[in-house]
Amino acid sequence: MNFSSERGRIVQPNLDDRTWQELVEDMCALIPQYAPAGTWTDQNPSDIGITLIELFAWLVEGLTYRLNQVPEKNYIAFLNLLGFTRDPPAPARTHLTFTTGAGPLLLPAGTQAQTPVRDGEPPVVFETDEDVTVLPVSLDRALQIGPYTTANPGTPTYDEVSAPLIGPPADIFPVIVPPGQTVQLCFGFDQATGAELLLRLRMYAPVSSPVAPNPPAIKVTWVFSQKGVEPTAWSAVPAQKDGTEDLRHDGAVRLTLPGDWTAQRPTAQPGGQGAADWTKVKPREGGELLAEPRFWVGARIANSGNGPVTVGFDRVLFNSAFAHTALTVRTPEVLGVSSGEAFQTFALRHRPLYRRPDGDPFGHLVVQVGQGTPTTWETWTAVDELPAGADKVYRLDPVAGEIRFGDAGARTEPGTEGAQSVQAHGAVPPAGSLIQALSYRYVSAGTAGNVQPVTVTVPGPLPSGALPTGITGVANLGPGRDGADEEPIEDTLRRAPQQLKIRDRAVTAEDYAYLAHEATRDVAISKCLTPFPPAPDGAPWTFAGIIRAPGTVNLIIVPDQGSSVPTPTPRDELIQVVRDHLDQRRDMTAQLAIHGPRYLPIIVTVTISVWQQAFDAGVDEATVKTDTLMKITDFLHPTRGGPAGKGWLVGQPVFNSDLFRAIMPTEDVGFISSLLIRPGIPLYHFPPLNPTGTDVNYDKDKERPFPLLAPGTIDPAGGASVRLADYELVCAAADAAHAIAVKKITI
Repeated sequence: MNFSSERGRIVQPNLDDRTWQELVEDMCALIPQYAPAGTWTDQNPSDIGITLIELFAWLVEGLTYRLNQVPEKNYIAFLNLLGFTRDPPAPARTHLTFTTGAGPLLLPAGTQAQTPVRDGEPPVVFETDEDVTVLPVSLDRALQIGPYTTANPGTPTYDEVSAPLIGPPADIFPVIVPPGQTVQLCFGFDQATGAELLLRLRMYAPVSSPVAPNPPAIKVTWVFSQKGVEPTAWSAVPAQKDGTEDLRHDGAVRLTLPGDWTAQRPTAQPGGQGAADWTKVKPREGGELLAEPRFWVGARIANSGNGPVTVGFDRVLFNSAFAHTALTVRTPEVLGVSSGEAFQTFALRHRPLYRRPDGDPFGHLVVQVGQGTPTTWETWTAVDELPAGADKVYRLDPVAGEIRFGDAGARTEPGTEGAQSVQAHGAVPPAGSLIQALSYRYVSAGTAGNVQPVTVTVPGPLPSGALPTGITGVANLGPGRDGADEEPIEDTLRRAPQQLKIRDRAVTAEDYAYLAHEATRDVAISKCLTPFPPAPDGAPWTFAGIIRAPGTVNLIIVPDQGSSVPTPTPRDELIQVVRDHLDQRRDMTAQLAIHGPRYLPIIVTVTISVWQQAFDAGVDEATVKTDTLMKITDFLHPTRGGPAGKGWLVGQPVFNSDLFRAIMPTEDVGFISSLLIRPGIPLYHFPPLNPTGTDVNYDKDKERPFPLLAPGTIDPAGGASVRLADYELVCAAADAAHAIAVKKITI
């Protein structure tokens, strides 16, 4: 299967493809024709005449190279004529955590913070997207207790999980709750407060099942520490509002703690000072001891189902607000004076404009037209296309940062009163009137905003321009992410033919897949599934819970959540952004369904033969196994792996030969003596795939379009490979599922 990047591209002609050597040979072949016989006998490279020929060929080669740039220049001019622009920089995002010595202190959206100035380089500035009320309380500890059984907790253990869960450096943190058991996350505050606590929970994999008819049996109870009460018996917070609906999506949890909220010390201090308050919950063997008292709030996650449930936390935020490297111009910016002519264009000082992830992406731009003394300002409206008539509207090019007005009422030259078009579109600002941008938000940094944790530490101004009072510190506990620079011109030239073909309309399956990427850069992989006719008995196609009857459009999207997330899954917000984008461009009769990926784990059985000399040089068996497992995991990563290291396509098979090249050891270590791959139990099935047949509802013929294959089985449709259904995406099986053997070879 060939996935060429040239598909749909306008191939440019090569006006002169002769190389330097060919030019020299052509001119040498003409010597007998222009030089009389016997007058030019020395044609060795040392001859001065041959040297002149080679010099001339070098000059001509440079001229032909420049000549061949003419088609590309014309191509670019054509795209500019059609209004094509490069994809703009994408702002980096992070969250800013504030501290205060007095409070509560309200920081409005638009509050800024920046990195320190170093070596004369300009700082990276972030601006908050939301209001945040900062309390004089700090969240600085996080523990995980369990799993344990609620009815008989016994003596569960706790683990210190502060770094991944609350930072720094905040990172992903999966919580696995076995069936019939409970896991309790405990958040420790340095002091008590009577004000409402607001915890913002972000999850890369919320509790959900994309194909299950019912949600998993998970119950979340928020509890608090009380004097003389063990963590497994803490009472529920009386006043709580769970905006996550039991961790089923991102949201805010609001808690008001009662007066008997007390501090507890998990473990006794060394030397016997400060006795432990926890006697039935012990630190895990070899784990970190926590002997500092904290005021604890717990999230008790109980699983009453028959299977394990994983909750993928991205981070838990307190006194924090999300921020982007997108800054607001807060003082009016005069763009120019209207000449009264048709189709005037005015440029903003900063570009590109920040695209908000909501229904009005550029609503932060306010354009006004002013007349008279003193000036009276009137706000005009942005539209996608200038409508017929004399409405006070304008068109916006957010990438170029340009504003364009219409031609209704345009001033004409004397004697040309009837020259303007009969049907005008959009009003023209009166001659002499001022044009200003009252405010707008623009992208200030792309990849430069992908900063390390705890680097944004300098508080900046409030939206009013004044420095905040009462703020004692600010920091980004997690790294800056998703910043991207302006699209390279080469990528724009490759993208243009496809965009011209689609013309912002979703008709074919390729159109839907392409427009999903156009909706947001957060989509790393997309595929639109074609419908299937019903079976002879009238039953529709329902594999993986996807209805593919005629008239349905099923789109699979996958975000890139980093190499540390083995099975990236789109959040509800991302699905909604793509849906809103496609709803404006699809056929109204099409039934659109957007799904997350349907993962098929791949299990690898490999034997590595290692030279005795390598063992003698210090190579050990555990290192070889660890290195091989890491290579397997990297190769099978959905968005970062694959034969080219750029991710997998939905439905792309896995070949032994590709995996062989990816995991082979260096020649001085050894070689691969055997390699087998097979599919594991798919992750998307509901009920789960049940090879034992104990489930009376289990029907192996309806689980997948074709059965799973045993190790080493030759797939007749794909050779020595793992064949995937057209809706499945590769992922690595759990580490324990792989079988990696090391064999010593002595020469």
